[in-house]
Amino acid sequence: MTQPGSLDPLAFFGALWRRAVASLTTFIGISALFYRLLTTLGRPFGSPRLMIREYAQQIYRLGVLGWPIVALSGLLLGLSIIVYIAAQLRKIHLEELIGSLLVIVVVRELGPILTALLVLLRSGAAMIVEIGTMKLDREMEALELLGLEPELVVGAPRFWGLLLSLIILFGIFLFSAIIGGYLFGQVLTDIYWQKLWRSFLAALNWEDVVISAGKIVFFAMAMGSIAIYYGLATKDHWESLAEQTAAGAVAALIALGLLNTLLSLVRYVA
Repeated sequence: MTQPGSLDPLAFFGALWRRAVASLTTFIGISALFYRLLTTLGRPFGSPRLMIREYAQQIYRLGVLGWPIVALSGLLLGLSIIVYIAAQLRKIHLEELIGSLLVIVVVRELGPILTALLVLLRSGAAMIVEIGTMKLDREMEALELLGLEPELVVGAPRFWGLLLSLIILFGIFLFSAIIGGYLFGQVLTDIYWQKLWRSFLAALNWEDVVISAGKIVFFAMAMGSIAIYYGLATKDHWESLAEQTAAGAVAALIALGLLNTLLSLVRYVA
């Protein structure tokens, strides 16, 4: 018999096994939902007027309302790189490395993941709450009674709206980081615009653009699938909504970290 307060190996491995099975089941469920959402590309789920309204509403919520914080974050990142790091490089006469640093830090590494994290913090959890509230209010059952698929009617506009919004926000982030940083560099330091611009363009290549675009696309699809899945998994009580929101936010954060690591390894290994 196991003494009180001691660790039972069977109970420990049993709990570990149940957690692994639950995680695998969740992963399979998210993957299946992702496939169903992916097949909605170009597929009408209602009248054209309804589709246009739903997509426009999601893009407005996710992208238009979120651009100021993304632009400000990009501006601060560009300012820190160009003003502070460039000032140190000038002391050792290596200003030509500024462009490489911008490409590595802003375009390739921090830019995509920071944009995705900002959208996750602002809109990811809100999407789970919105869908979970719709389920608690029996709106999903109403859609089923109308002969519609709630996963597609509710999920598709948010999935593709998040993808389009994240692409636009990433462009705003890059513009703010590079252009805004250059402008501050002109005001606060003696760095010439032309030299910085030529250095950046010389360091930028098509692989960086492809990898960054791939990160944004995968980040958006992962966040959208996870948020929709956890929102739909809400049970018939409000405590479940809080649990699903917290679990979905953590799952999305882990997915972003894993995807960012894997895609970065593709760039450096290839």
